[in-house]
Amino acid sequence: MQKHNKFCTRKLFLPGVIAILFILSGFASPLKAGPDKYFPAVDGWERQSEIDVYTPETLWDIINGAADLFYAYDFIELFWAEYISKADESVYIVMEIYRQGGPVRAFGVYSQERPMSPELVDIGVQGYRAPGIMHFFVGDCYVKIRSHDRSAETEQTMRKLARHVSDMIDPDPQFPVIVTSLPEEHKVAFSDEFINTNFLGHPFLSRAFVSTYERGGERFNLFLIENETREESEQILASYYEFSGQDAELQEGIHRVEDRWNGEVGIVWKDNRLYGYYNLDDRELQEKYLALFSGN
Repeated sequence: MQKHNKFCTRKLFLPGVIAILFILSGFASPLKAGPDKYFPAVDGWERQSEIDVYTPETLWDIINGAADLFYAYDFIELFWAEYISKADESVYIVMEIYRQGGPVRAFGVYSQERPMSPELVDIGVQGYRAPGIMHFFVGDCYVKIRSHDRSAETEQTMRKLARHVSDMIDPDPQFPVIVTSLPEEHKVAFSDEFINTNFLGHPFLSRAFVSTYERGGERFNLFLIENETREESEQILASYYEFSGQDAELQEGIHRVEDRWNGEVGIVWKDNRLYGYYNLDDRELQEKYLALFSGN
């Protein structure tokens, strides 16, 4: 079969470090169940006989430069297969299952391609449709289904495939708790993102949950970085102050970093977490969020 592998992403990132397999992920991933179980037979469609598997070393063979996005979120493997309509061999459906380095990374890569005003579908933890595509994330996987055909029959088949995959990976999908840890008040809908590397353009800032907020016509951002240890939070803050050229006492509490690229960045250091804001000029709002994070 001829592969229809044209692919594009909304955002690209510099290549990240390729992660090892998360054996204790807690999800029935395609690796555990076998890829055939995730690509079922469908009446009226012929599926290619063997599922293609791509590793970090071969991902570029199928999606070219777009691989950078997946590398940035600790890509593990891709399962790829094509379905051809028995009624019309020119009609195809392609399904891609990307395994990332855990549920948060799967959300992260999904958040980079999700449109600002998605038409949601009740599949996976969250998913959306557009003409010819259906994307969602569930467990440690980001699933993409696409076709050039816009008929109702083809879309119905895409939905069947999506539902099957979602239920196989996790029949009761939920957002990772940390993804929903930032305040809801004034949050712009569907602005949640997870930035795994080079947050705010800095190599020492990573694993940031970010949301956009709007109040009184002003838009700004809040973020949360969760580290493994308190010491890692301290080191990150020390690196940030070194970048800014500021002298500061490194202790838990409120910090204001003068970032020559991003303006003032307010940070609350609490144990292994760093909460903060940027793009926020309103001093009253700054104090509000600093107090909120300090008491969280």
